[in-house]
Amino acid sequence: MPRVLVVDDDKTLCGLIEYKLRKKGYDVSIALDGHEAKSALESERFDALVLDIMMPKMDGFHLLRMVQGSKDMAPKATVVLSARNEEDDILRAFELGAVDYVTKPFSIDVLVARIGVALEHKVGHG
Repeated sequence: MPRVLVVDDDKTLCGLIEYKLRKKGYDVSIALDGHEAKSALESERFDALVLDIMMPKMDGFHLLRMVQGSKDMAPKATVVLSARNEEDDILRAFELGAVDYVTKPFSIDVLVARIGVALEHKVGHG
């Protein structure tokens, strides 16, 4: 069962993503900010990270930099969620190791499908 860490400061959105992922057979953990996510990534291994960029305390780019610098923390695949759709932000996420970038608003079902594809690609090729 693939393990996914969902990181977003919107608790309702996290709950909805968690519900949809669990229905598809994923084991899901939630973090509401970058510090919670960092702690989770330091103590557990995850197959995928679903990460919001704009969060209080520690933004998603900062967390991505830390994850990229640590093989122990790095999940197989990172999918970024963001209301920011500027090309510079998208390119920055990819440069920091994201395999997909989903702009808000988005379809939860499409997000779940993209997480599945990202994991299949990383497991098959990475």
